[in-house]
Amino acid sequence: MTTIKLKEYGAILTGREFGQTVLKALIGKHQPPFELDFEGVFSMGSSFGDEVLPPIAKLQGNELQVINASKTVQACIEDIRVETNIEFTFG
Repeated sequence: MTTIKLKEYGAILTGREFGQTVLKALIGKHQPPFELDFEGVFSMGSSFGDEVLPPIAKLQGNELQVINASKTVQACIEDIRVETNIEFTFG
């Protein structure tokens, strides 16, 4: 499993356009399965999350492993989970 450290893209991850840019970079650099590491990420906007998390989960049978997510990031991920039925595992 490839661990992707999202902090390399910033401590605050927001914006639909930025999410699309990050997704392209991630898919171009790494092969699934992915684990997303949110260490050092203080917040994530729902538009950014919508652009990144569902497409990655879709590559992995609608499942996604998340580690080191703050309560703020977890709350955003929970909103995405409810809307998309992605199964997130938090570590």
